[in-house]
Amino acid sequence: MIRGNQSSSIYSGYLPHSPYLKRPSPTGSPVYKRTCYDHDNYQKDSVFCCCYTCPDKNKTTSLLVTFGVCCLVLIYTLFGAVVFMALEGGFRQDSALGSTKSAQNEDSLVGVLRSQTVERLWSITENLNILYKENWTRLAAEEVLMFQESLFKVLNDYEGNLNHLGYPQAHKWSFSSSFLYSLTLITTIGYGPVSPKTSWGKLVTILYALVGIPLMLLYLSTTGDVLAKSFRRLYGKICGRNLRKLPCSCADMVRVPVTLCVVILLTYICSGAILFSRLEDWSLLEGSYFCFVSLGTIGFGDLLPGKNTEEISLCACSAYILTGLALVAMCFSLVQDEVITLFRFIGASCTRTSAASQRKNVEASEEGS
Repeated sequence: MIRGNQSSSIYSGYLPHSPYLKRPSPTGSPVYKRTCYDHDNYQKDSVFCCCYTCPDKNKTTSLLVTFGVCCLVLIYTLFGAVVFMALEGGFRQDSALGSTKSAQNEDSLVGVLRSQTVERLWSITENLNILYKENWTRLAAEEVLMFQESLFKVLNDYEGNLNHLGYPQAHKWSFSSSFLYSLTLITTIGYGPVSPKTSWGKLVTILYALVGIPLMLLYLSTTGDVLAKSFRRLYGKICGRNLRKLPCSCADMVRVPVTLCVVILLTYICSGAILFSRLEDWSLLEGSYFCFVSLGTIGFGDLLPGKNTEEISLCACSAYILTGLALVAMCFSLVQDEVITLFRFIGASCTRTSAASQRKNVEASEEGS
C-alpha cells in the first residue's frame, strides 16, 4: 500500500541527453540525497562558496600508511648513503694514496712551464735593441697565451688531484654528503658536480634510482593527501567554520584559497634562505635561489651546501628538501582541487547554456506544430 497522497513535482523540460539527473520521486518513494552536481545551485555552491563535496571520502590515505611510507623512504635513503659512502669513499682514498707522486710530477711540470715562460720573456726584452711598448706587449702576450694553454693541458691531465695547488676540492663522500646524494637522486634534483666516479657507483646509481624514484612519488602522493586533508581541517577551525552550519547544501570540505598556498610556499622558501645564509654565508637572494631550485627539483648545482659547516649544513639541507617536497605536494593537492572545481564550473556553465538553448528550440518547435 502506498502511503500518503503527496505528489512530487516533475520537471518536464529534461532532454534525453541532459547533463542534469532526472530523478522524479513518485508518491511514497524514498527521497535521495542531493549533491552539488544534480541541483540548480551547483554553480553557486561549487565555485562561490567556501566548501564543496569530496567525491572520494573513502579513498583518503590513512595516517598509518603515510607514516609507513615515510619510514620506508628514510630507511631506503640511509641504505643508499651507506652504499655510496662505501663505494665512492674508497675510490677517494685510493686516489689519495697516489696523490703524492702525482703532486710531485705536477709541481715539476708547472715549475718547468713557469721557468720557460720567464726565460722567453727575458729573451724578448734582451733581443729588442729599443723597447717599444707595442712590440714588447705583443710578444709578451703571445708567450703568456702559450703558457696558459700548456698549463690548462697539465691541469686536465691531473684532474682530481689539484687540492695542493689551491683548486676546489673534490666531493667528499662522508655519510652526510652520501645521504644528501641519495636523497637528491631519488627526488630527481641531481646537483651537477656531485656524481659517482667509479664503475660500481654508476651501476648502483642506476639500480638505486629505478627503485627510489617510484618510492619517492608514492611518498609525495600519500603525504600530500594527508597533509592537505589535515590543513583543510585546521583552516576550517582557524576560520571558525562549522561544516554542519554552513549555508552550502553540499558542505563536506573546507576550501583553501590558492593565494594561501602560494604564501605558504614563499614563506618556506624565505625561511630556507635565512637558514642557508647563516650556514653558508650566502646572500638572501642566493639562499632563495638555492631553495627554489631544490624544491622545484631543478638542481643546477652551481650552489652547493657544506663549504663552511659541512655536517650541519648537509643535514639541514636534507631535512629541508624532504620536508619541503611534502609541503609542495600538499599545496599542489589543494590547488588541484580548486582548478578541478573551476573547470567543472566552466563545463557545467557551457552544458547548461546548451541545454537551455535546446529546450527553447524544442518548445518553439512544439508551439509551431
